[in-house]
Formats: sequence, structure tokens, C-alpha cells
Amino acid sequence: MRRWIVALSVLALAGVALALAGGDTLDVLGIVLVGLAAVGAVSLGFYAVGQSEDRAREAEARQREPRPEEPERPGDGRLTARRPPRSRGDS
Repeated sequence: MRRWIVALSVLALAGVALALAGGDTLDVLGIVLVGLAAVGAVSLGFYAVGQSEDRAREAEARQREPRPEEPERPGDGRLTARRPPRSRGDS
């Protein structure tokens, strides 16, 4: 992650240097480089948040105790109670 931060910083500094050097083309290139560095920095921030959430989820899953298994019900797993017949209003 630190390599990415350094790379984005160098990219932004290069963009600022080009923009300060002057000239229309260099200004455009400098703005593009700074913009790319900014997009990369925001993306890196979202990536870091996602990684920390993943680590927190894993730690939470390790802390949970395994649930005791429920005893199996006899039969084929279907409910044994039946619903009463539907009233159609003609009886």
C-alpha cells in the first residue's frame, strides 16, 4: 500500500511541476496527471476501507462460537400438521 501512496505522490508532484512549467500542452498534461493521482488516491482509500472491513468480519467470525446443531426431526422433514379445509361459503 505504501508503494501506491508513493507512486501517487510522485505522479501528483510531476503533474504540478509540469503545470508550473507553463505552456498549454504542459498545463494540460499536468492537470491530467494530478487528476489521475487524485482518482488513484480516492480508489486507494476505498480499497483500504474494504480491507479493514474484511479483516473485521474475519475476526468477528473467529470469535463466534459454533452453534450447536439442532436435533433432526423424525420423518421426511415435512411438517406434520395439516391445514383445515378451506371454506368456500357454500356449506
